[in-house]
Amino acid sequence: MHDDTLFVVGLGFDLNEECNSLSLDDQERCISQSKLHFPTEVDVCGFVTFTDSYFTPEFLEGLEQNVHITDNPLLLLYQLGNLTGIKAQLYVHENLKDATYEVVSETDIWTQFVHVRLQTRLPLTCELQADAISETLVMLQKKVAAGVVCFHFPKSSVYLKSSSSENGLNGISGDQTVGELCDIHGSSESNHSLTGGRVKVKGKKKCSPKEADLLSVEMLLKASRDSLVESPNKCAPIIHLINRSYRCLKTVIKVDTISMVHRNSKVVHLYTALVDSLWRNLKLIENSFLEQISNSVDSMFVVSAPETYHFLPRECGHFVTVVYQKQKHDSELDTERRLLHKLLALPLDRPYFRRGCAHLFTEDIPVNAPLINVHEGLTPTVNGGEVSLVQGTYSYHHYRQDHIDDSGWGCAYRSLQTIVSWFKWQGYSERAIPTHHEIQQCLVTIGDKPSSFVGSCQWIGSTEVSFCLESMLGVTSRILSVSSGEELGSLGGELAYHFKIEGTPIMIGGGVLAHTILGVDFNKNSGDLKFLILDPHYTGSEDLQIIQGKGWCGWKGVSFWNKAAYYNLCLPQRPRGP
Repeated sequence: MHDDTLFVVGLGFDLNEECNSLSLDDQERCISQSKLHFPTEVDVCGFVTFTDSYFTPEFLEGLEQNVHITDNPLLLLYQLGNLTGIKAQLYVHENLKDATYEVVSETDIWTQFVHVRLQTRLPLTCELQADAISETLVMLQKKVAAGVVCFHFPKSSVYLKSSSSENGLNGISGDQTVGELCDIHGSSESNHSLTGGRVKVKGKKKCSPKEADLLSVEMLLKASRDSLVESPNKCAPIIHLINRSYRCLKTVIKVDTISMVHRNSKVVHLYTALVDSLWRNLKLIENSFLEQISNSVDSMFVVSAPETYHFLPRECGHFVTVVYQKQKHDSELDTERRLLHKLLALPLDRPYFRRGCAHLFTEDIPVNAPLINVHEGLTPTVNGGEVSLVQGTYSYHHYRQDHIDDSGWGCAYRSLQTIVSWFKWQGYSERAIPTHHEIQQCLVTIGDKPSSFVGSCQWIGSTEVSFCLESMLGVTSRILSVSSGEELGSLGGELAYHFKIEGTPIMIGGGVLAHTILGVDFNKNSGDLKFLILDPHYTGSEDLQIIQGKGWCGWKGVSFWNKAAYYNLCLPQRPRGP
């Protein structure tokens, strides 16, 4: 909500149909737990139905008890096949009131809002017992809410001490907005973006949906007496000694939160949002500790550190924050992931919340790491064509990376590395990107190559790439063959289908060259076809401008392929399941 305008950014299913049988307090607790996964300022605001009838009187009567939603819930009715679109109403004082609305693009929403990321570390020392952990974290939350912390924006000299416009800020005036702080911060966030494509809105350079403006924040503890003690000078210390044995939990909590605030919000209002975001993250961390205690069968069990991950499913209008136990493998988290899929109405045929799917902010990317999604921002060129692209994220692997000079023989190895990176980024595999030596050893191990192949500079082709994918990742592939480069022009429909259904990069080898196909632009009426090619033969630095400008990643026609060469295409098949 900003300036009396409600922004609806997503929808989800009622997690618990069985929740209807619970008490009102338990129902509210259930909804509150769900909201912990949302960015601060994002809350449940109402209901939507896709039936052909309006909300029933019985349902409206129940709204009076749904205090966990909002005082005046928004009701959206979408009638299938109705060209008039959506009917919006607010439920105010037991009456329905029509509401006007405007449909805006995802880019518009992400242009208007800034994401604030708070990262800090907090010590936690208490008895390893559920009540003690909850009590200690509640006390920690109270200290933060009582004003014993200060928030610092590390790329500027701005300090946020409280929510007061009088003396809550150092470095800027209390009337300045979050958007103005972004400008001071240098954060129209090309610095913190995941991808390279940009769009222009109203004359200013703005971020595409996956490049939300991001403000990084640090939290500092004030060097003063505990503000929870009313009169510290008048209180004598009291020690309560209990002589018994118990296990102590001593750890450092890594806090990592996301808030979603409007650019026109006052900076001083960030204080409340940051405190709330800290509370949400601590609550998720508390739930992780309590789950371990409740599931323990041995009093001497080892506590697994909670780890926070932020996800950005492309079908979702906001970030999703999840806390996983460090020692739990992704295969042990299937139930938790399915619950999140249901909460956010996401399909169950692909992963969204495996660790590998976590959103990668630029500040977290290692220096000189391979570039990500270098095709974004390139414009298709087929008149009337339908564009079908790789789905998700990949890393660009090419000649001479990793201090290996493989010029002249390593192009297929690099294409395989790019494909493996796709499966890693999408959360299908936790395997590291294989080296040339590991690829060669894999082919020797499965009996495809002799032992002398390891350490050589011999080429591999599409078939060997498919063998490695199956052996290393358990991924099957389809192999397509054509007798000439010109014949590739007949595969437009089949390749478009692959990118729509599977969404994986394609390795193609012909003659002595290998490339990666990232998409097609195909006009099925005229037969015109362009291929989006990622060329592993590039030998330069990680410079996106050169890579796109010189055509190392770009749209190529059928004439790009050698008419006299025989080509094999390796089409990896995406595993199904969350």
